[in-house]
Amino acid sequence: MIERWIDELAKIWRISDNRFGTVRSYMLIEKAEFPSAIDPLTLGTQPIALTIPGWLKPEYSAGGPHIGFYTGVTEFHVAPSLDKGLIPSLMPWYGLILKAAVSHVRLNNTVEYFLIDDREDAIAGPIGLKYGNEDMHWGFLVRWKVKERLEGQLTVSA
Repeated sequence: MIERWIDELAKIWRISDNRFGTVRSYMLIEKAEFPSAIDPLTLGTQPIALTIPGWLKPEYSAGGPHIGFYTGVTEFHVAPSLDKGLIPSLMPWYGLILKAAVSHVRLNNTVEYFLIDDREDAIAGPIGLKYGNEDMHWGFLVRWKVKERLEGQLTVSA
């Protein structure tokens, strides 16, 4: 179930780069450390990734494989404001995000696959984001999906 792999997904977003150090990517299970607010003034030097599950589509039967298809979004908060002068500095984020995702398609062997979703807005940005009461700031939305085998985790009975 999701408790086995969601933190592995959060860990892959701990992208390191000499321009900003390492992305702070918050886990959900191992450490319930999701922030209630963020400080956008620190985002230029300490970007944040927040991974939020969206929904589960289970497939199960009395005799067949039990599979879970999950979807969700990760919000990358990467700039302190909506200053359009910051847009050129945000262009590397497409490649940074894509490289992190394709390097971890099995999420440390916890799932069948993890993929960025096949849609036009799979990596959307730069777009204005707001997490709490802070001012809008630049970020990216990454829509993802996970396929997990659920054998041994579910018992189907009639």
